[in-house]
Amino acid sequence: MADTTTETLVQRTQRRLNIFFPEEIFTAAIIEEALEDGDIFYKPTDMLPYLQTILMDEKILEVELDGLTRVYFSRLYDDLPPLPEEDDSGATAPPPDYTPGDYLKLMSHLILLPLEPGIGNLFVRHSQRVLIRFFTTTYAVELGTVFQDLADVRGLPVLRVAYPAIGRLVRGAREFRAKVPETMKLIVLVMGKRKHGTVRTRVVDMSASGMAFSIAKEQQDLFRIDETRTIEFVHDDMMLVRLNAKVRHISKVRGKKGTEFICGIQFDLATRAIAAKIESIVAMVQRAHLKELSDLSAESGMKFII
Repeated sequence: MADTTTETLVQRTQRRLNIFFPEEIFTAAIIEEALEDGDIFYKPTDMLPYLQTILMDEKILEVELDGLTRVYFSRLYDDLPPLPEEDDSGATAPPPDYTPGDYLKLMSHLILLPLEPGIGNLFVRHSQRVLIRFFTTTYAVELGTVFQDLADVRGLPVLRVAYPAIGRLVRGAREFRAKVPETMKLIVLVMGKRKHGTVRTRVVDMSASGMAFSIAKEQQDLFRIDETRTIEFVHDDMMLVRLNAKVRHISKVRGKKGTEFICGIQFDLATRAIAAKIESIVAMVQRAHLKELSDLSAESGMKFII
């Protein structure tokens, strides 16, 4: 990469990296190598498969504002065209033709659901830079963008940000948690504590060391950070394994059906037998998730990043 064109590309890439990752040092040699390896990407078309994956797989996003350590959560949302209004006779025209995710192909902007915790929706409006992060099986994907304005999609208030200016892969950033398809019917029972009954709920995602499960708003007070709880995994009405786990966080994030409340826990893998059983459940979840993505990719014609 020694010609003038490449040097200009490296300089342009370096300028964008310095904007969105000012705490890191990017030399020309580092950038050249990363561009060759595909660990840094600047072309809008290179970012499109990642964005389509985020949207169609309904991935939870980490949103970082101006490099602050406080992380907010959101999801990518579709920019659906407005529905036709009723005419004087009360009749309504059919909704406009629209294929899910089509707006991403314009490569002009992204639509984010409101951030959680909600104070982030105030901070984002005054931010200089916005970093969007999600996780695949082997690395984190970070995309740099800027806030544009508040918007409305069929009556739903949303955030509009620019199409990313730069993206990069961060290998080994965090252990991957596979999304648990709802059709899989993987249930977790959290044994009661402090005179409260057992909580039966669905698993949102999991890895070999921890997982997240869904809770109702009123169930938040049933859990305390760093306390140990006993849990059981149930699949097709069969108990798979019983173990202890430590509560690590209680979070909320916006989804298509409104605000979701999620409890994250870390497994206590006391024996090799328990660890092996968890690994087998994770493998089952990953197969189901990959099958779901494969079917969705074939149906939509999009190439998803796994």
